[in-house]
Amino acid sequence: MTSHENPAAPPHVGVVANTDKLRGRDVKRLRAALHDAGYGNAPWIEIAKGSEAKKAARKAVRAGAEVVLVCGGDGSVRAAAEALVDGDVALAVLPAGTANLFAGAFDLPSDPKEVVDLIRAGGRRTIDTGECNGQTFAVMAGAGFDAAMIDSADDQKERLGTIAYVRAGVHEARTREVFEARVAIDGSTFFEGPATCVLVGNIGTLKGGVQAFPDASVTDGLLDVAVVTAAGMREWAALMLDAVRHRQRATAHAQLGRGADIVVELDRKHRYELDGGMKGRAKRLRLSAHPHSLVVCTPTPAPT
Repeated sequence: MTSHENPAAPPHVGVVANTDKLRGRDVKRLRAALHDAGYGNAPWIEIAKGSEAKKAARKAVRAGAEVVLVCGGDGSVRAAAEALVDGDVALAVLPAGTANLFAGAFDLPSDPKEVVDLIRAGGRRTIDTGECNGQTFAVMAGAGFDAAMIDSADDQKERLGTIAYVRAGVHEARTREVFEARVAIDGSTFFEGPATCVLVGNIGTLKGGVQAFPDASVTDGLLDVAVVTAAGMREWAALMLDAVRHRQRATAHAQLGRGADIVVELDRKHRYELDGGMKGRAKRLRLSAHPHSLVVCTPTPAPT
């Protein structure tokens, strides 16, 4: 972990605002907070969807931003992070999505004024990121059950929120087909056989504080791996109960591992997701950890 002392002068800020996520009330509050903090002239770049955040973040950096404030969900955060990895510009987040897993993992505030105060306070943390088939992710990558659930919930999540994921999850647990998978970690075969989901995480916490990976750390230079073999509602329910009880390693329906380089080979092309956003279909996923590659504005002291 790398800590940065409070800056002598306020950092230059650039704002990337997802207009599909950020409510009008929060826009007014954020603009007021920026003005009161001396950031009234901060570049304000609006995007209509999360994937546009990468280009917008680069534009903010070219305009002189030392901190890029992303207002949106995990998809916007992921895309902006892809533009900031391996650089000195810090990522700040005003969570405005459905799950907000990245913000939740770091206890980031959701109030616009508190976010601006956090930027001014100078709390910084340098964390690991992951890469999957050439794309950056900060939270988690997955194929199988979780990708199908996310895809199924996509049309209803704006209207139903988290309930959309619950409904989609129940449906997928009942109907998800088993597929053949081979997973190698750091060059050695970790798993080979039938599975229903393969998850690779940089951050181990899911919605509601449920830990998918109990030993995950964003500063250890490693990614955590879970190959899930649960099939049917009963086995999925047992798996989730074990996760809530923090007994992931005792479950009969998942195998956990960790490493710096992971290769996932599937029997056919499957949907896969990065940080809760669908990225298409692939038969092979190549994932790697990028240690200490992203500076994030976090509360002080930063959470472990």
